[in-house]
Amino acid sequence: MLNSLSFHHIGLLVPSIEDALEYYGVLFGRDNISKSIFVSSQSVNVCFIKIGEQSYIELISPVGAESVVVKLLKKGVRYYHIGYRVKNIEKVVKELEYLDFKSLEYFQSEAFSNRRCIFLFSPDTSLIELIEDI
Repeated sequence: MLNSLSFHHIGLLVPSIEDALEYYGVLFGRDNISKSIFVSSQSVNVCFIKIGEQSYIELISPVGAESVVVKLLKKGVRYYHIGYRVKNIEKVVKELEYLDFKSLEYFQSEAFSNRRCIFLFSPDTSLIELIEDI
C-alpha cells in the first residue's frame, strides 16, 4: 500500500506567512514560492515552497481565532503534517483505517484546485494529509 502514497509536502505552522517568507525566500529563492491561498474549511492561509522536483514545504498560518491551528501555535507546535497525493483516496483511507489510522472529515481544498483532501492521525498520533490526485 505504501507505494500508493506519493510524497507532496511537509506542513509547517507559522504565525505569519509573510514573516516566514523572509527566511524561506533566502533559502529557496522567491521564484520557488507560491502565492498565499486561503483554505476556508480550515481558516488558514497557506503557501508552498518548492524544495525539489515534486516536493514542497507548506507554510500554514491561522486566519482568525476559529482557525484549527491557533491552539497548536500557542503550544509552540511548528511541525504539523506530511501531505501525500493519492489516486484513489477512498481506497487509501480504508487501508489506513485498517492499520488503525483515525480519519477526520473530507474537505475540498482551495490549495489543490478544490480537490478532496482528508487528514488522518497515525497510531502514534502523527498527522498526515491525503490529496486526491485526479
